[in-house]
Amino acid sequence: MGRLSDIISTSSTNTHNNGNGHHQPPPNYQDHSKTDQYPHSTSQGPAGPPPPFPRYFACLHLGRTDRIRLIGLPQDCIPAVDEAIKRVWYPGVQTQGPYISGWEWKVSGNPWRGQGIEAIAARRLLSHILHALSAIGWDLHMSCDLSKKEWDKDTLFLHSVPPRQRYYFSISFNESDKVRIIDPPDMIVQDAFVRAVQTWPAGIQKQGEKESGCYQLKLRGTPWWTSDGAEVVHSRLLGCTILSAMESVGFELVSSVDMSMGNGDRQMDLDTWFFASKV
Repeated sequence: MGRLSDIISTSSTNTHNNGNGHHQPPPNYQDHSKTDQYPHSTSQGPAGPPPPFPRYFACLHLGRTDRIRLIGLPQDCIPAVDEAIKRVWYPGVQTQGPYISGWEWKVSGNPWRGQGIEAIAARRLLSHILHALSAIGWDLHMSCDLSKKEWDKDTLFLHSVPPRQRYYFSISFNESDKVRIIDPPDMIVQDAFVRAVQTWPAGIQKQGEKESGCYQLKLRGTPWWTSDGAEVVHSRLLGCTILSAMESVGFELVSSVDMSMGNGDRQMDLDTWFFASKV
């Protein structure tokens, strides 16, 4: 299933396997800040001048419906992200290679459409990528919209930090009345989420496992698509309750990400919340 808990349980927090049965220490914080760790792609012409400042920040860009791009990251980050993508995204990778001054994967399928059976898998994929990046010293810092295009998505900014093993999972808000938790680490976290959502004043229509690793609750009313004043307020209070519940079991919200294209002018997509273990 590619559950992140299985990956973390078999990983050392202080070493990396070099593929020959030996372990090497992970790259340190100072290594990440060196400007010569960021070569420009020679496939697009001669190398440009070195950056004017040490690079403490880099980007993860979700392109089109099926592209994953690393921008401003050291080339030695590529194998870890490559392994995470191929481990989790079962449709596979079509092509990969240099992209301007970064690296791009074109995966099979359309994870960033956010529709159907790929919606949950896409969020699982991003959690695994974020875990892989934290393990080599790059944490999710923030996400923001840097495009006015109709079907745009957020850009995820990363911050150079000491390498650490962080568990990531997501909570997604779907359609007009559904909320899901995807790949929580254990039942303690899932139960805290369920209890928080069950505080919804109008009650729950239906709840249960959507698919393996994903638990969904369908609320009464239309909290994510409403003009009713009371429902608007209570939906925001529900968000506060979910955040409090996750904090109480040791997980913090690291970013709210618009990671799907929505439906054109109607822009019916909603953000997905990504949580990480406090370390």
